[in-house]
Amino acid sequence: MRNKNRANKVLLLVFLLFLVAIGLKYYYKDKVAVEMFFTIMEAALVGGIADWFAITALFKKPFGFPWHTALIPRHRGRVIKSIRTMIDQDLLTVQSIQRRVDNSCFVSVLIDFVENKQGKELLRGSLEKLWRDILSKLDIREVVGYLDIFIRKEIKTINLVSQVRYVIRWLLENQRAQILTVYIVDELINQLDKVEMKQSIHKYLEDITQIKSRSPLERAFIWLGEQTNSVSISDATDAFYGEVLTILEEIKNPEHRLHTRISEKLTELLEQPEMDFIWLEQIENWKMTLATDVDLGDTTIHMVENFIETTNPQLYSQLVNWIYSQIDRYWEFFKENSEIQDWLEVRIKLVLHQFIEKEHHIIGEIAERVLSEFTDDKLNRFVEDKAGDDLQWIRINGSAVGGIVGLIMFLFLHYFYDPYVIPIIQSWF
Repeated sequence: MRNKNRANKVLLLVFLLFLVAIGLKYYYKDKVAVEMFFTIMEAALVGGIADWFAITALFKKPFGFPWHTALIPRHRGRVIKSIRTMIDQDLLTVQSIQRRVDNSCFVSVLIDFVENKQGKELLRGSLEKLWRDILSKLDIREVVGYLDIFIRKEIKTINLVSQVRYVIRWLLENQRAQILTVYIVDELINQLDKVEMKQSIHKYLEDITQIKSRSPLERAFIWLGEQTNSVSISDATDAFYGEVLTILEEIKNPEHRLHTRISEKLTELLEQPEMDFIWLEQIENWKMTLATDVDLGDTTIHMVENFIETTNPQLYSQLVNWIYSQIDRYWEFFKENSEIQDWLEVRIKLVLHQFIEKEHHIIGEIAERVLSEFTDDKLNRFVEDKAGDDLQWIRINGSAVGGIVGLIMFLFLHYFYDPYVIPIIQSWF
């Protein structure tokens, strides 16, 4: 510490001046100035040494002196509790922290952080990491269990007719029905590309040829075709498979009549009054059956797993970009709306006030826990770092005050006590 070195230098200087005063007194015994200088240096040295001893005794045992020394290590428990009390009741009180909160503007800090300190990039990276962590740790069966309970509960209360109208309107907007149809067709094509699907078609055609209820004439034609190789199950499978693929590829054409027919049918349903839905009772019965009897768990698990497996990085990137575009949109709205900012500022400060009142004791507990882990030397250094400079000034002031008191005592004794008080006392005897 700088002041400790300064105090040591002052004490050394006083000691050297005291040695000079001893030498001068030896050679100039009758000089008043020498006597005064000697008295001042003597008092200054005594004051400096006394304060050095007192300050040092707080932390260790000066010269091994055992009585009432090393006060901080000896009473470390009381010292630590006193520091905690000072922090709780004087330095960081509930009221002082709440005043600092009231004088701060958290919304402005938030806006400045997001706009000027790469806050957007930080938030985006954090959200992407959070999203990936959630997906990697996601227990699909547990999630589906919650979804199953939620769906069954909501299905019983939902008005399906009104929801159907809403879905129809949504499908008719921006050709969403056509997009959905093409998506379904693509999924069907993907399923047809699997080897198992072709095997299923082959088995189905084989089963048809074995149906017992066919008329003798039909069975005769099938038998004749097989014997003459004019009817082959394998060829029929390939032909059927190719025809289905052709039809599905044609449906993907935006000009296909199926899209027009779907759009017309949806428009027709939307224009019907609710009471004219002839299938209203049937859909309600189907809804209750779905909510009570149908096992949604396995189906939902399969759908979620298939979605996760088939989701390509481009779709994920598009989804993330869409989410951030929405966040940016609402962020710009938030920056321009002072009412929302004021509302958020009040809510933030209210939450912080409640948290401070409830958890204020944690500050003192943390301080006490940390200080309790300190060794005696570390605790001494901690106190010296915080108050050492002021304590060293006490040493400097001790030498200065000692010298001043020595001067006053010399003037009192030499110019008042010796010439006036002593003769009076001697006259009494």
